[in-house]
Amino acid sequence: MLKTLKMSNSKMRVQDFKLSDSGGHPNKVPFKCVLFTVDQPSDGSPSGAGGKLIRISSSVCDQYLQTFVGMALNIDYATGMADHEPRFKVAVIDKAYRSMEGCAWVEGYIYGKDFPDVVATIRYYNGLAAEYNWSEYKFGASLEMEASVQNATDMENVLDVMEFCGTGAAILFADAAAYKTTSFAARNNKSIEEDVEMTPEQIKAMEDGMKSLQEAMGGITASVQSVVTEVGTIKTDLASMKAASSEADQKTEEEKAAADLKAAKDEAELLKQELAELKAKGAPPAEPERKTFSASQLLSKYGKELQEGEGTDHASFCATVDRMNLSASESIVLKMKHREMNTQS
Repeated sequence: MLKTLKMSNSKMRVQDFKLSDSGGHPNKVPFKCVLFTVDQPSDGSPSGAGGKLIRISSSVCDQYLQTFVGMALNIDYATGMADHEPRFKVAVIDKAYRSMEGCAWVEGYIYGKDFPDVVATIRYYNGLAAEYNWSEYKFGASLEMEASVQNATDMENVLDVMEFCGTGAAILFADAAAYKTTSFAARNNKSIEEDVEMTPEQIKAMEDGMKSLQEAMGGITASVQSVVTEVGTIKTDLASMKAASSEADQKTEEEKAAADLKAAKDEAELLKQELAELKAKGAPPAEPERKTFSASQLLSKYGKELQEGEGTDHASFCATVDRMNLSASESIVLKMKHREMNTQS
């Protein structure tokens, strides 16, 4: 099972952490650094090792070093660049290899346009360390990885790393990292003398600026937490408003249905009253009697025309009646009378 290890909290001797201004991309400031040395124990116990030192063999390094490619480097301003802060990533590793001297190197670039203060901080403190021999101001790199370990057979208090997966690294002051050979420095086309020609007053101002920056980072953290709390309150209020709005809409629908029902009842009552008034005035007038004609009257009226019709059979009679354009009732009466007469004869 892999354990999570972070290399930190130990004194170390470092080389330069190199940054470069060269390169055409405005947001890429290349770096190069040593993460650890192979085949020898670390100078201090990394977090997660239970107080023991760790050792990475050259064969294990060669097998798993490429897992660092694509991982990020972070820096922790809040603790004065002395610890890891995985949520504040400022650089990325795009190359990893082992040198003939037994050092595990990584290369990549810092997002210089996004984090100009990080680049300036590294160059400033590395410059002080070089000019005044203040090794505690040298920057180093502290690796982060998940590893499978076992007790070393040839040394006490040492864990041999059998396999690992690199998950990132931290840029921090040299005396806070675990391997003495670990390094992290800014490569620069300018010489160190050009970078650090500063008066004591300027150095003091820079130090005060760094202190203010650390305090500001703490304030930002508190502000972010306050914003998170406020957003939570807003979400709660919004949910309450939505619930109230939904309840109001439901109440409005119920009130509308009640109003429609009342209007229907009022209309029915009004019709009921009108019907009662009509009944009180008496029965409605009788329907006028329809005027009808008897068969004899129709024969008398149209007898001459019927006699002029061709043929005396019933079919010819009906055809003659149809040509007279009579009403349907009159036509039927004549036809039925003629059928009756033919039957009697």
